[in-house]
Amino acid sequence: MNFITMEQLNRCIYQNIKKIPKDIDLIVGIPRSGSLVANLLALYLNLPYTAIDSYVEKGTLRTGNTRKCEGWVQRVEQAGKVLVVDDSISSGRAVKEAKRLVRKSGMPAEHLYLAVYALENNIHMVDIYFEICHMPRVFEWNYMHSWVLQYCCVDIDGVLCEDPSFFENDDGKRYRKFLLHAQPKLVPTKKIGYIVTARLEKYRRETEAWLKQQGIEYGNLVMMDAASGRERRWQGSHGAYKGEVFRQTGCSMFIESSYEQAVQICQTAGKQVFCTDKNVLITPQGVGKHLKILANDWRFTSKRVVKKLLKKI
Repeated sequence: MNFITMEQLNRCIYQNIKKIPKDIDLIVGIPRSGSLVANLLALYLNLPYTAIDSYVEKGTLRTGNTRKCEGWVQRVEQAGKVLVVDDSISSGRAVKEAKRLVRKSGMPAEHLYLAVYALENNIHMVDIYFEICHMPRVFEWNYMHSWVLQYCCVDIDGVLCEDPSFFENDDGKRYRKFLLHAQPKLVPTKKIGYIVTARLEKYRRETEAWLKQQGIEYGNLVMMDAASGRERRWQGSHGAYKGEVFRQTGCSMFIESSYEQAVQICQTAGKQVFCTDKNVLITPQGVGKHLKILANDWRFTSKRVVKKLLKKI
C-alpha cells in the first residue's frame, strides 16, 4: 500500500511546481481534496484561488490582507488562463465532471487540468501531473474516509478518541465513565478491518457501546486478555502485543497514536505503521532509524524505567 503523508505531498508540490506555466491567472480546486492542493499552490505562487462551484457560478474572489495582490484578476470572468486542480486521479470521474461544469459555464478562459498523483493509464486525462503513484494508495488527509481502512488495523485511544487522563485511568468507575463518554477525535466514514486496542477485554461492553454511538463500523475488535491494569503491565509492551496481532492479520497498515508503540508494532509485525502523533509513516526498512531515536530520547528511556518500577507495585 502506498501511504502518502502531508509532508510528502508538500515536498512533491514544491519539487514539481516548476511544471506550472507562469501565465496562470487563477487556480481552481476540485472539492474536497483538490481544494487542499489548490490552496497550497495558490499560496506558493501568490495567485487567487476559488472552488470550482464558485468559479462556474461566477462567484466573488476573496483575498486576505497579508499578500500583495497587484495584477490579480478581480473577477473570475477576467481570467485568461485557469488551472483546475485535484490531489489525484484514479477513475477520472472528478476531472470529467469538472470539465463538464466548465464547458457548461461557458467561461472564455483557457483551462489546464492538474493532478498531483496519477496512474500511467490516465495521465492523458490531465494536462499536468506531478508523480505516478500506484494503487492501492491512501492519503493522510483523507485516510479515515477511504475504502483502504478495511485493510487496516486501527487503535482507539489517541486515534478514534482522546486518551484518558491520569485521573480517569483508574481501572474502575472513572475509567468506565471515560469509555462510555470519550471525546471523539477522528471518526471514520468507512468500515475498519480490525480495531486493535490495549484496553482490557472486561471493558468490551463499554467499548462496543461507544463505537456504536459514534457510528463506527468495524470487522473485528481485538482487546487485551488481562484481568487488571496491573496484570496488563506484567504482560509487557502494548506495542509488541499490537504488533503480534497485526502480524497475524491480513492487514497491510496499522494506525497508532503513540510513537513508541508505533515503532514497536512495526518492529514486531514487519509491516508499515502510521503514527498520528508524529504524522510519520514507519516502515520495516526505516524502523532502525526510529529505534535509535527512541534509544537516545531521555523521555522514552525514563518512561521505560517507570514502567519497570510499576510492574513491582
